[in-house]
Amino acid sequence: MKLSAVSCRLSAIALLLVPASAGAVTSSAGAQATWLRDRLDVEWVVATGGWRSAITQLDTRAPGFDALAGGGEFVLGLDVGAGLAVVGDGRVLAGESGGPHTFFEGIGALALQLRLGRVRLRAGPAAGQEKYRGDVAALVGGFAAISIDLFPLGPGRLSTTLSVRLDVDDDVGATMYLSDSSVALALGLGVRY
Repeated sequence: MKLSAVSCRLSAIALLLVPASAGAVTSSAGAQATWLRDRLDVEWVVATGGWRSAITQLDTRAPGFDALAGGGEFVLGLDVGAGLAVVGDGRVLAGESGGPHTFFEGIGALALQLRLGRVRLRAGPAAGQEKYRGDVAALVGGFAAISIDLFPLGPGRLSTTLSVRLDVDDDVGATMYLSDSSVALALGLGVRY
């Protein structure tokens, strides 16, 4: 009989403690989710139009190389304070360069970003690969970009964004159709959180 009364009391105490500790865990998880949501920077440039060109007409391999391409870009970053963020960036473009052959470029970057209200400035090193007519080259260089929030999509942080990006790269390993070094300019429209 005494054992039954003791187990009832222990069960009642356990029932009282479990919701209290679950509430603490829930509020802690909620605080962590809010912290991450406030510092997370996600930008998806859905429609990007870009142009890559040889830097000089005196390029020894492919003077006058030009490629017009389209694709997309994705930026993911974490705000570390005072509007400064560390971001990872990936972009893919495909198009043509004066004929039936497809030009392809994929490039990734790690950059610092400065947020000034509705404007974000990014710059950093970039590396990737480009292909054209069987010629493959590694792109090694850097980029600078600016993104501007155009108008909000609802009451939160979600908004449309306009992005402009400039890349300057060495085309390492190209043998015939790609230039020694190139510059790319891209304009895109997307969404940001």
